[in-house]
Amino acid sequence: MEMLAKPSGVSLEDHTQHVRDEAAKILQSRPFLSKKYARFCSRDLGELLDLIAVWHDAGKAHPKWQNACQKDYAIKQATGKVVGANLLRSGIRHEMESLCLAARAKVPLTRVGNVAIAAHHKKLGEKSEARWLTDDNGRFASLWKTFKGWNGDLRSHELNAAILDRYKYDGPRSLLQLADGRASGMEDEYASPELLPFDYNFKHKDEKTGLPSYRGVQLLIQKVWDEPFAILRAPTGSGKTDACLLWAKHQIEAGRADRLVIAMPTRFTSNSLSVAVASTLSQTGLYHSSAWQSYPHKFRDEQLRLARELLPPVTVTTLDHLCIALTGAREDHHAIFWNLAHSCVVIDESDFYDDFTQRNMLVLLQVLKVLEVPVLVMSATVPESARQLYALSGQTVSQIHDSTEGRERVRCHLKTRGAVEQPADIADLLARAIKGEPTIIYCNTVKRAQDFRRYLLENSVDEGEVVLYHSRFIEDDKIKIEKKLQSALGSEAWKEGRAHGIAILTQIGELSVNISADVMISELCPIDRLAQRVGRLSRFREEAGELYLIEPYRVDKSGESDFYPAPYGSYVTGQGWQMTPVLQNSREKLLTGDYSAADFVRLVDEIYPVASVPSPNARENQELLERLFVQNRFIVPIAQMNEDDEDFQGGSWRSRDVPPQKTIYFAKGITIRDDRENEIEAFKNWNNWREWSQRRALTLYTYQFNDAVKQGQIEERTIFIGEDEEKFWFVDERYYNSIEGLNLDVSKEEHPY
Repeated sequence: MEMLAKPSGVSLEDHTQHVRDEAAKILQSRPFLSKKYARFCSRDLGELLDLIAVWHDAGKAHPKWQNACQKDYAIKQATGKVVGANLLRSGIRHEMESLCLAARAKVPLTRVGNVAIAAHHKKLGEKSEARWLTDDNGRFASLWKTFKGWNGDLRSHELNAAILDRYKYDGPRSLLQLADGRASGMEDEYASPELLPFDYNFKHKDEKTGLPSYRGVQLLIQKVWDEPFAILRAPTGSGKTDACLLWAKHQIEAGRADRLVIAMPTRFTSNSLSVAVASTLSQTGLYHSSAWQSYPHKFRDEQLRLARELLPPVTVTTLDHLCIALTGAREDHHAIFWNLAHSCVVIDESDFYDDFTQRNMLVLLQVLKVLEVPVLVMSATVPESARQLYALSGQTVSQIHDSTEGRERVRCHLKTRGAVEQPADIADLLARAIKGEPTIIYCNTVKRAQDFRRYLLENSVDEGEVVLYHSRFIEDDKIKIEKKLQSALGSEAWKEGRAHGIAILTQIGELSVNISADVMISELCPIDRLAQRVGRLSRFREEAGELYLIEPYRVDKSGESDFYPAPYGSYVTGQGWQMTPVLQNSREKLLTGDYSAADFVRLVDEIYPVASVPSPNARENQELLERLFVQNRFIVPIAQMNEDDEDFQGGSWRSRDVPPQKTIYFAKGITIRDDRENEIEAFKNWNNWREWSQRRALTLYTYQFNDAVKQGQIEERTIFIGEDEEKFWFVDERYYNSIEGLNLDVSKEEHPY
């Protein structure tokens, strides 16, 4: 009887050959992988990967495994359905047996090969410890103890050694999984997307000569692109997207990388950049928790996975996604790390006011330095003190390179208006919007944004003229809202003379939406964030716009009206949001007057004169990230990060200094009642659930979540996913709509985004 590799009937011999073929194709399509691996590890990656592929499934020949697989294949022949019920009860994991067979045959897999085979079905983790200890009467327990010993070889202070160690292991580990997955897809008649090379050509040509017509920042980048670490400071709208692509093309042609990763501050800001890049390149990956919307249905799951793992020639993602991958809290963090090592990285506008973000970024920069990954930091307002801060990672920062194009032009006429507790406090300003003048309003919290919308509607503004945009909309609705914003206040609307309406935005609209108005009302925020908001003021004209700066006040628990600093303050458990020096300094320095891009840069330098001493919590958080990197090099811990880069369950490391969050879901027609009407359908597999859930996910701070549970506004439901039963939390439809978003109105603190 022919040995099988799967219940579908694919033979073990054929599947093994398919994996070997796919591994060879991957390395052929990305030759830089083998070159860098040979330089760093003194090993032929192709030979090693082929040897691992030969032995990775050898354990499937074990009688227990084969008997179970043959029974499942018989079920498939009888019913046409591929199931694995007998394999699940077989009591043996084939990858464990593969390692035993290879050791018995004295195959020179080395530690690297053993780790790759042990992990290729995501079982090299603490959650699978019981299987290692008990399968086949405990025959594999010694293997588990060996892996645990290897995992403890390095101490937490040996970060540089751990970086090189992880690079050596993560290559074969992630490549075997990639080749195995693509081979399985082919066997199931599912063609995986091609792994295309980076291919970019600058499209702006001189009409007379036909030669490239570079702008200031695009000329400047060519003077600095041989620096291993460069900082470029240029105003918004100066052509930085093409500049970063020119930079990446040079890195790849110089043999320093084979792909580009662009890291943005948040998932919302990465959306618009991915669209701009995709219009220039043949294959651009976008990864964050709502990136599913950017892909056509065909290959959607696979393309999203490729983008998550940084496999496309260009990936636009978030800075958090890269830092989180350093924790090793998920199996695919090893693939992300490996692919990051072969990229050139552009960091576009990191949040300098957040010392948690900056300290995590130092760890990332140290990793990139050791791996010789070229890095470009781009920002409109990065302070000079960034050189001092980033040097702490070991990076050499010679200077900040400034683009002078448009720096001195007045961008806004700023007028301060003082404390504003309710929208009615600035009725005179809002009267202009009510009369039809296109206006953008920036609020620092969701609740205040919702309050402004209600005020406008109460004052006879047509509902269709007010567009509210914040993070507490499900993704289906965010897509519609972004289209409304573009239609009302986008470049085409202004060009055609039909711009209209009022946009009310929170932090997610600071960089992500390409809209404009000549009048802007903004709540006080750090100066570097305000500069980003001003990027949407008279964006499509040379004339300066009007900016009215207001201070958000609210009545506190004692009944006093006081300044409310969320989300730019510091959150202290039990005390709420507290004012920070950066926010206080911004408050003092932002005075009535005219401001250019150069003025904002000068002010940012004043509020960040030196690299700040991190708060004890930020420093402790940085040290924890370093420890996690070392500790989780091989074995995935019990503390798991979910796929959407939220909630480090079981761990205390945080990507940002915000309270812990919980994910809930909204499904139209779901109400919380005992009769369980309108139950959510079962899902065929985890891919189906992932697509559905990413379109309907919302986040709450943990204290808000707990309040909502007590109030009966959310409820836990059991969802069937394939053969699994999982519990998730759903919000009652009374508390969500597509116009205003989620509004529980029970929280002690407001949601800041």
